[in-house]
Amino acid sequence: MVSAETIGSIFIKVFKVVSIQIQYESVINIVVLIIYRTGYGGDFLGIGGTWNLNEEKSPDAEIVASGVFVGFIIYTGVQLLTFGFGTTKHKYELSDTIMNVVGTFMWVAVGGTALHYWHGYLAEHDFENITSERTAGLALGALCVINGALYLADSVLAFIHYTKYA
Repeated sequence: MVSAETIGSIFIKVFKVVSIQIQYESVINIVVLIIYRTGYGGDFLGIGGTWNLNEEKSPDAEIVASGVFVGFIIYTGVQLLTFGFGTTKHKYELSDTIMNVVGTFMWVAVGGTALHYWHGYLAEHDFENITSERTAGLALGALCVINGALYLADSVLAFIHYTKYA
């Protein structure tokens, strides 16, 4: 018998993998990755991560962000396939809860870093406060934090699932 936790978890996983326009969670992951890669007028936007005299982005922050974006697209897709085609054995495992908790912290950390960097970003000329790359960077950070909240909701559902069937 399919439980409410299973249906809720599947819905959140699909929403994490797909796009907002399609109204699934996986979409947010893909939208974030597209903004991250092409948000600077078609060029790499990045999340920033550090302030220095040249306003260069931190390679360490970019590596972590890339890992979070790509890694959790893969993880969420695999979990979604497991729910769709797997047996009920996955309900007894704690790995889904642990990965969702880790995802919550990672998405919020990357989103917070992007929001911090892009909020204080100044354009190259005339000290413009609003630029297309700044707006894209703030949108990227906000979507990352929203995705962190979705992973938190999925963590709660996965934990309920685990305790119900363990």
